Amino acid sequence: MKKIIFYILGLIPLVTTAQDQLKGVVYELTEAKTKQPLPGANVYWLNTTVGAMTDIDGEFSIPYETAYNKLIISYVGFKTDTLNITSNDYIEHVLSPTSELDEITVTSRKQATSRSYLKSTNTILVSSDELLKAACCNLSESFETNPSIDVNFADAVSGTRQIKMLGLNSPYILITTENIPAIRGASQAYGLSFIPGTWVESIQITKGAGSVVNGFESISGQINAEMVKPTTDDKLFVNAYAGVNGRLELNTHLNQKVSDKWSTGLYLHGNLRNQKFDRNNDTFLDVPLKEQINVMNRWQYTNGEKGIVSFINLRYLTDNTQAGQINFNPNTDQGTTNSWGSEIDTERFEVTTKLGYVNPEVPYQSLGFQTAFSRHLQDSYFGLNDYDITHNSFYSNLVYNSIISDSRHKIKTGVNFTYDSYTEDVNTDSYERIENSVGGFFEYSYDDLEKLT
Repeated sequence: MKKIIFYILGLIPLVTTAQDQLKGVVYELTEAKTKQPLPGANVYWLNTTVGAMTDIDGEFSIPYETAYNKLIISYVGFKTDTLNITSNDYIEHVLSPTSELDEITVTSRKQATSRSYLKSTNTILVSSDELLKAACCNLSESFETNPSIDVNFADAVSGTRQIKMLGLNSPYILITTENIPAIRGASQAYGLSFIPGTWVESIQITKGAGSVVNGFESISGQINAEMVKPTTDDKLFVNAYAGVNGRLELNTHLNQKVSDKWSTGLYLHGNLRNQKFDRNNDTFLDVPLKEQINVMNRWQYTNGEKGIVSFINLRYLTDNTQAGQINFNPNTDQGTTNSWGSEIDTERFEVTTKLGYVNPEVPYQSLGFQTAFSRHLQDSYFGLNDYDITHNSFYSNLVYNSIISDSRHKIKTGVNFTYDSYTEDVNTDSYERIENSVGGFFEYSYDDLEKLT
């Protein structure tokens, strides 16, 4: 009899322990809307450290007390549920998946003109947004909305524009297109109007001391115009402009991807001003008459696997400008004193190539090679004086970039060559000259953002 009593007393704690465990199973819904056990779900009592995790069959067992009344069930990727528990009954619960996170919208605004504080040079970037502020423009007119560059009329009669930087005129400023010297020599006076604004992607303005990589002609600074690319420009772009001053412009871009690595773009620009205005009644044209046709064909080769990018540009320009008194007729008054007048007829042909290589295994090592050839023909007269010039120019540049020790120590080195041949006819006198320059350069820069640049 005593053995039976001890046996019953020994079973009482086991029964109590079994009754103090809350059991259940957690499911998830499949795509077929059927329940499937969810292993690894967290099950715990609210505001306690008492918890458990579902097993491979989705089942759990957690200690239970009458003071516990809120059961939390959670799993990554599913909505967390809170169950009200009033008795120790078996639980079956299905977690609902959540496929959407709370949406976060990040809005940024980039200024049309910005200055880099991370470079050792004083560089200002003018983006395409800034260029759009002008209804129509060429490169010289692109700076009219930018206070960093002064644009003035060097000659009110011919409408020649010049820019100033740090108090010095255009001849002391290195003006490049994609880091190739472009407006120099015979094109120095009128070359700013030879680059349509729609062709320009961005402009980098460096005031004062700049890089020696692109030549030695920069004294007061450098202006670099980055042109639009066939791979990033619109497939078809058409822009037309008409102004009350009689100016008409038409710009058309056609871009086509030829293959996986080759893309090409055809860029057309037409400019016409054939109406005469003399609003101040000084008998001279307020703005010169002008006709310009500008055509450029670009080819771009990109091979990301081998780290090669190349550009080939072909360009042709014809520009005719008439200035002087409003009654001047070139057909009857040229070479006479009936009325003062001037005509400038320009024909220009350019070929430029760029080849860049970045070592895929060592990205900080790169090699670039640039070449450019141009032929500039100008036939002009100013009143009774004739002036004609022929300028043939060749430019080449080889640049190597790397680092020393780490990315804080950067080096650029290379060689460049420039050839210029001039033939100038002033009335009955003729002048010829050839200018050659060969040079090597080395540039070191220390860049430590935490200390100095």
